[in-house]
Amino acid sequence: MALRTSLDVPHLSERPGFERADTDLNHKDAKSVPHDAENPTEDGSDSQSFETVEKYPGVAKIEALYLVFGKGTKIWVLWVSIGLIACAFALSSNTTYNYVPFATSAFGEHTVLGTIAVITSIMSGVAQPFIAKLADLWSRPFAIAFGVVFYTIGYIVVASSRNVADVAAGQIIYTLGNTALSFVQTILLGDITSLQYRGLVNGLVSLPYIPFAFVAGNIADGIGAYTTTDGWRWGFGMFCIIMPAVVTPAVLILFWADHRAKKVGALSLASSSYARERILSKTQAPKKSITAILLDYARKIDAVGLLLLGFAFGCILTPFTLSSTAIGGYANPSMIALLVVGGILFIATIVWEWKFASHPIMPLRIFNRTFICAVGIDFMYYFSGYLSDAYWSSWLWVARDYDSKNYTYILNILTVGLCGFAVPAGLIQRYTHRFKYLQISGLCFRILGMGLNYLLVAGNGGNAVVVCSRVFISLGGGISVISSQVASQASVTHNDMALAASILALWTSIGGAIGSAIAASVWNRRVPMLLEKYVGDYYEHNATALAEIFGSIYVARAAEPRALIVQAYDEAIKPLYLAALITSFVSLIFGFCTKNYVLDDRHNAVEDTKINMRSEEETAPEVVAAKAREVEAKVAEKLHAQGQL
Repeated sequence: MALRTSLDVPHLSERPGFERADTDLNHKDAKSVPHDAENPTEDGSDSQSFETVEKYPGVAKIEALYLVFGKGTKIWVLWVSIGLIACAFALSSNTTYNYVPFATSAFGEHTVLGTIAVITSIMSGVAQPFIAKLADLWSRPFAIAFGVVFYTIGYIVVASSRNVADVAAGQIIYTLGNTALSFVQTILLGDITSLQYRGLVNGLVSLPYIPFAFVAGNIADGIGAYTTTDGWRWGFGMFCIIMPAVVTPAVLILFWADHRAKKVGALSLASSSYARERILSKTQAPKKSITAILLDYARKIDAVGLLLLGFAFGCILTPFTLSSTAIGGYANPSMIALLVVGGILFIATIVWEWKFASHPIMPLRIFNRTFICAVGIDFMYYFSGYLSDAYWSSWLWVARDYDSKNYTYILNILTVGLCGFAVPAGLIQRYTHRFKYLQISGLCFRILGMGLNYLLVAGNGGNAVVVCSRVFISLGGGISVISSQVASQASVTHNDMALAASILALWTSIGGAIGSAIAASVWNRRVPMLLEKYVGDYYEHNATALAEIFGSIYVARAAEPRALIVQAYDEAIKPLYLAALITSFVSLIFGFCTKNYVLDDRHNAVEDTKINMRSEEETAPEVVAAKAREVEAKVAEKLHAQGQL
């Protein structure tokens, strides 16, 4: 560390793609960017005392990308590659998510849906700091390649499943891959865009969800996903071919950029620590053993912290989904043991992160006021969302008479709205250079939608209410999610951006997991109880017949007397919709507490840097190589003066 602090770090304006931004904001956009009395870089009210942190290799590589790509066709090839991935994600999300209830029902185990949702939510949350570490310690393309492998394996397992355990296992494996692909796409966009465009670009990348939402119903109908027992298998299997095919171009071009950056010396321009290590590696100690390297990476990714956190929440939340099927419910010794072990592991996680982790997954330097508020907003957003939506699609199939195509259209209103409204939200951020009050208005729209959602089971369940509830929830969500992303990324340095994004995603996933766990507990307890109450006499209290209705949404929709079964499902889910409405107000409180950053042409609000794509003349290999030799010569001179060489 002494060596690090004694070396001069190249000024931000000397780094590839970055230039010094005027601190008074009186640059070329001064007329369109209002002076910010609340900007943390001006009044210090939200400032951070960032400790000296070595620049991660993955960050250095992506900054070096500016000197490899420049403004030519190569950067457009990268954008097109990202667009292809976005299209594949859109088609996958609009179809496969809706197949899971039918996959579990095919084995008569629909009740396992809640358990799968909890486990995959935990997996998604815990995986994101891990993926962030992979992207930072190795590279962005390495993390993408890692993701596509697990994505494909997971869907192969689901498509070929022979029991519900295979479906669950495949979903868990797929979640790791899907999380990696979607998360790295997000941080790539953050790497190469300025604050004023970040919300808009994230919105534009999500646009493919809209047209695919309108064809998803035809695809589901064409393969018989909802009407045949094995149709859903084709729905999962097709993406084992589609996703690797569309991800490959992005992986190849990013690996090529990494290779070129290393070859011409651009990494030395992006990071003085890389230049130092490159020089020292020629004269100093031999390479580490494989065991030492693995232990070093395990320490850097905080493997212990990730495992403790994952097992802690798994043990705490899983009993909520299993209590209705376990003998004795929560009094079952296994349930008690899980809760106790989960609590102990959660305490151990806090102690480990606070006292022992050398590279904690949640370093304190990241937690400023705005970032904490963004976490609070999204945690409660996902918590309330999963309270209402964990079984919303199942309830809709049973309680309404939509055919397969219209059922899929209704389900995709939320997706279309979230993606469609994100683009206008991004445009508003671009031209107002603010996000706070836009986000507050979005959260208000979402509360209105949650209120309409409650009306569905409180005496007014017409088609208009179904559609309007989805529209208002999606309007508010599209605005809020984009705003939280921009706010959280604006509040930290580029070096910490991936980690901050992963922490935000971690706590939102935990919020969703808690919401799913509570929803599963309520559903698994109330639906059987109310079926017994309303149709028990009709089936002469036949436990097997009632269990078949509860275990499969196919059976529940076809069973008689239909009106009483619908009433049972309405009453069962009513407390969840009410709780979702009430808890939605908590996000609004956090929204009022955020700082209203200026969204200008800087990369973030805590470093005086701005994104600048250089011309092809400036990024010519010989020009970059000459500058790299100059930097390495200066670093070597300093190392020699300090006796390191």
